[in-house]
Formats: sequence, C-alpha cells, structure tokens
Amino acid sequence: WSKSNPSKRHRDRLNGELDRLTELLPFSEDIQTRLDKLSVLRLSVGYLKVKSYFKATLKNGNNSLMLPGGNGQNGNSSLMVPGLNGQNNNCVDMTNFSEGDLLLQALNGFVIVVTSDGLVFYSSPTIKEYLGFHQSDVVHQSVFDLIHTDDRELFRQQLHFALNPPEAVDGAEGCTENPSYNPDQLPPENSSFLERSFVCRFRCLLDNSSGFLALKFQGRLKYLHGQSVLRDNGTHIQPQLALFSIAMPVQPSTIVEIRAKMLLFQTKHKLDFTPIGVDGRGKIILGYSEIELCMKGSGYQFIHAADMMYCADNHLRMIKTGESGLTVFRLLSKSGGWVWVKSNAKLIFKGGRPESS
Repeated sequence: WSKSNPSKRHRDRLNGELDRLTELLPFSEDIQTRLDKLSVLRLSVGYLKVKSYFKATLKNGNNSLMLPGGNGQNGNSSLMVPGLNGQNNNCVDMTNFSEGDLLLQALNGFVIVVTSDGLVFYSSPTIKEYLGFHQSDVVHQSVFDLIHTDDRELFRQQLHFALNPPEAVDGAEGCTENPSYNPDQLPPENSSFLERSFVCRFRCLLDNSSGFLALKFQGRLKYLHGQSVLRDNGTHIQPQLALFSIAMPVQPSTIVEIRAKMLLFQTKHKLDFTPIGVDGRGKIILGYSEIELCMKGSGYQFIHAADMMYCADNHLRMIKTGESGLTVFRLLSKSGGWVWVKSNAKLIFKGGRPESS
C-alpha cells in the first residue's frame, strides 16, 4: 500500500526526519517525547539562532555575553549554551560540574533574552522554578503571551532604546514589527541609556492565587549578532538590540524556601532502577558525579538494607500503575553517610511503551 501511496511515503519520510531532529535537540528524553512537530521546528530554529549568536560573539573575542545553561540530555549542557567545568575541591568532586549550572542556582531568578520584536531568544532552564514553564515552552515564543495585559506596553517600551516603540498592531496582543536601526542611529552599547531596571507581572503556573508573579528585570540592551536578517530588497539588516536581563521575584524567597528548593533533585533510571542520569543538585547533595552514579549497576546498592523491601514494593507499584507514590528511604552518599530522601517516581513512555522512570 505504501509503495502506491506517494503521500504516505512523503509523510513517513517527514516524520522520520522530525524524529531525528527531535533527538538532536539538547533536552532530556521525557521532554523530547512530549514535543509536537511545530515545537520541534520552533526549538530547532531557536537553537540555530542562538548558536549563530555565540559563533559571532566568540569570533569577535567577546566572552562577556556567555549565558549559563543547565543539564540537558546525557549530561550535555542546556539549550544552546556549552557549560564550563568547575575545579576539584576537598569537599565535593566537581568533575563534570557545569560552572553555568552553579551560577544559575546561586541566582535568585532566571536569565532571559528578548528580541526587539518580543520573541524569547533565550531563557535559562531555571525559569521553571519560578514560573512553572519549561525552557522548551517559551523559547522562540512571544514574550507578551506570558505578560499581564496591563504590563505589556511597559515591557514593549523597555525593548526600545529610546523607550518609545511604534504603536502595536491591532489585535497583536502587544507584539509589534519594530523597525530596524543602523548602528549610527543608536547610542553606544556601553551607554547608560541602554540599562534597564523595571517590574513586570508574568504568568505563573505554580501555587499562586493570582496566576501572576511580579518580577524585577535587571539588565541592559545589547546587540544580537550573527542573525543574518534580510530586508525585502535582499540586503542584510545590521545587528539589532535585544534585552539581556535577570528576572528576580519582587517578593524574595524566605531562607526556608531557598533551602527546601536547594534540596530538591531529580534522577533518571532504567525500568530495573539502574541510574542513567542525575541533575546538578543531586550531584552536590550525594557527592557523586554522573559517571560514578551510573557506572555502578543497580540503584539498589545505594539504598539502605533496611529500606530495600519497602522500596522494591513501591518499585513494583510504579511498574503496574505508572507512579510509585511517596517513598521515604535512605541513600548512600559518596562520603559514606546516609541521606534521608522523599521521592515520587513516574514512568516515562516512548512510542506507547514504558522506557524509564
């Protein structure tokens, strides 16, 4: 049937190419499996744009604009940004630790870059901790979809070098087709006119009664190099300004909230509980590098002997129902001590079949 149906052959080839493209995106498998076709294309375009930016920036010898990233699939650094290895110390083995990860965890906020026409050029993965959106949900999407209606005009003004952007297109929800400017029309990049500090309300999916979180944006407008945008007549547009900023909650977290957040970590296992991944916080709390944790075989060897049967029962429950339920047990740290943890494991499906947890 497929031999006599060109449309089906074309769809099959297209789906195969999209599957290969999905696997190339620097996200964990559980994120990749829930991406639709349009999201795969959107994130691929976003990846290439940021890659072009870093290629142009590093070629110019300017390393000050590097953005830190988080852990992606197989321990690779997060979306589009290479990580930097930290140095060893006596307390924790820092091999394969990303300096960018540690810098992001030290921030009480997340990094975001927004183009002059309101597209999210980059967002650090830590946006999820503050707004509940995954990095893949917002990259190369309109920032105005995230902003409170009453604050959209304020944000548009902050994207313009003179704080006077053109009128928004009717029905465009705050988006605008900003005109391009030649460098001689703009102030120098180190000008104080390009510094930005303002407060804006963003949609929040976390426990928040209003559904919005007030964020303070601190940063400046910088040139977005390497984009190769063409005018209608085919000539290249000069690099345009974009907002590079750190977004921080106006209401700071309490010490208890910060400590609780810093003690949360994620691991990934095969169906037999063999570890195959751990995030940056897990490495710090347990002391193992990802290689050390994943090369020792069964994850049960890290569990206290008195807790093994209890964990095995919940492991079987997860295989049958898809979720283990709350499990409290002790894990062996690299220092030889025992760390009490509360966990909830869920099955990850790929192609309709359970693959990992």
